[in-house]
Amino acid sequence: MMVQNPDIVIVGAGAAGIGAGLGLTRLGVSHVILEAKQRVGGRAYSDTSSLGHLWDHGAHWLHSGDVNVMRFMAEKLNHKFRPENPAVTSFRSFIGGQWKVSEFATDYVWTKLEDIAQAGCNGSDVAAESILDRGHAMYPLLRHWCQLIYSKDPSELSTGDAGNYSDSHINLPVEDGYGALVARLSRGLPIRLGVTVKAIEVAGGGVRLETGSGTITAKACILAVPSRMMEKQRIAITPGLPAAVQQAFADVTMGYGEKVALGFDRKVFEGFEIPFADVFDPVAPETRPLNFELHPFGRPIAVAHVGGSVAKELAKAGPETMKGFAIETLVKAFGADIRQRIVASATTGWTMDEHIGGAYSGAAPGKAEARAVFSEPVHERIFLAGEHVHRHYMATVHGAYETGLDAAHKAAAALGFSVGQKDPLWLPT
Repeated sequence: MMVQNPDIVIVGAGAAGIGAGLGLTRLGVSHVILEAKQRVGGRAYSDTSSLGHLWDHGAHWLHSGDVNVMRFMAEKLNHKFRPENPAVTSFRSFIGGQWKVSEFATDYVWTKLEDIAQAGCNGSDVAAESILDRGHAMYPLLRHWCQLIYSKDPSELSTGDAGNYSDSHINLPVEDGYGALVARLSRGLPIRLGVTVKAIEVAGGGVRLETGSGTITAKACILAVPSRMMEKQRIAITPGLPAAVQQAFADVTMGYGEKVALGFDRKVFEGFEIPFADVFDPVAPETRPLNFELHPFGRPIAVAHVGGSVAKELAKAGPETMKGFAIETLVKAFGADIRQRIVASATTGWTMDEHIGGAYSGAAPGKAEARAVFSEPVHERIFLAGEHVHRHYMATVHGAYETGLDAAHKAAAALGFSVGQKDPLWLPT
């Protein structure tokens, strides 16, 4: 039964909001989760209808899988993911009209990506572009991978923020869907879908939330929405966000990321034992590279990834332009006949989604430490959660989940509840 006068209101039913809900459930603190969309999961969403095969619109890897709390949750729920395969040390690319196999350890693009993070680890907090060679023939592909990993162009990417990210380099794709996993974790939580929060007022020792479905009051609020919602002031805060928090949202903004998924009448990429490929023509600098997942988990589909300014531009141009770009690029590597094999297509829409507005957060050059402000309560009653809040697992589902759990404990403690140690793997029986 839905609580009418909860101790705590959680805004957002993505991984952070669900983490907060599970934390409060374990502590016995009454709460309700308000979600503007008609589904849970936020930027983790598994689609099973558009292609007839499962594919994730958003998150699809268990990053740092050896320490990722969501990996252990998946094991607990028998939710299938691909276990670590240390033998995968190379990848395939179609470059300049021919296929080649490259080793991650020696490839130009991947060594330069490591240089960006290493610069941050060494104390540098500058634009990643300033340490890269824009004149190098492979720079467009390097820029493409910066856009995919960080959702921002190298000119907007802080080396310090990249260096702060904790990466064990063990990345495990989720066969049963990352969005589906997050949705499973939400089962039994008091979630109201389709409720848009418009304003939050802190007054009289509590909070008052104005929503599209009426007013709700509580003693505290956990604000677990994408950072763009706060950057664009989609939720009004009274008596106003502190200046330091406003500045942090201006310094740590969301980038952009989209996918194009294509379904085929049969498997068309036989012989690709490595299911990932870059397609790039360095002879034509204006040609945009593209990375594809080919037949993930044996499914007859391909998923193309774009990020940063390219994703933003394509998203604004619309789904048909996105699909055309992906198909034309695929034809370059596999020939025109592959068009005849396409039986379904779909695109993501994160950039234009009024409740999301982008991919994930990245600090501007020189602002790598700005995230620290997000960990502090706002007006002693509002607690922030989300991937943008985490200082070392930013841009990840498990990072968001951990901040939700942290916010739950902070909010409960502030209200006088006994909290004790967190249990990130706790699930209700």
